[in-house]
Amino acid sequence: MRYFGHSSFELVFGDTIVHLDPYFSNEGARKYPSARKDAHDIKKCDIILITHEHFDHFEPATVSEIAERTWASVVAPKPVLRELRIPEKLKVDVKVGDKFQLKGVDIEVVQAVHPQSAYPVGYMIEKDGIRIYAAGDTYEFSGMVDMRCDWALLPIGGTYTMDTISAEKAAKEMKCRYAVPTHYSTFERIAADPREFARGLEGSKVKPVIMKFGEQVQL
Repeated sequence: MRYFGHSSFELVFGDTIVHLDPYFSNEGARKYPSARKDAHDIKKCDIILITHEHFDHFEPATVSEIAERTWASVVAPKPVLRELRIPEKLKVDVKVGDKFQLKGVDIEVVQAVHPQSAYPVGYMIEKDGIRIYAAGDTYEFSGMVDMRCDWALLPIGGTYTMDTISAEKAAKEMKCRYAVPTHYSTFERIAADPREFARGLEGSKVKPVIMKFGEQVQL
């Protein structure tokens, strides 16, 4: 798994590559060095997962370029897909509760509580016995206690999403093995210290993993 800043990740399962919320233009970003990846650099991609339509999670030009070059399937809710001018066969329209397998990857579409979005979702992504929860933008909600995963990618910015305290609580409730803080300090209004999140998990069974831009970790 490689981190491209903000909420953008590349998940590698053997020869299957999944991109999550690619945000490469750096539009509006100030402090955090997110989005330094160039879409031209992506030569292989099988699936692109988009959590919602906001600009820092969904860049139509970036997604279209990647999909048209690699023939990646774009998995997203309707408000995202309607903005894409790509072949219809590459679009996978989803809603909360959907469960399906795509190119050997098991995908479950889960709730996200983000009232500022037309239709936000999160994803449970599983392959080769590894289960990853991509929360997208969400506040903590009661259903998290029933979620189980190995890796949890959790927003901590605290404006329209969880903050460090609620993300820490969510990680413990889910009983995940590893928790990665995301969606923080790219903009002033979501300034947060991931070390506070990590300190809050001390003494629990959840290991915090603070990833630097461009860093890669083994799933």
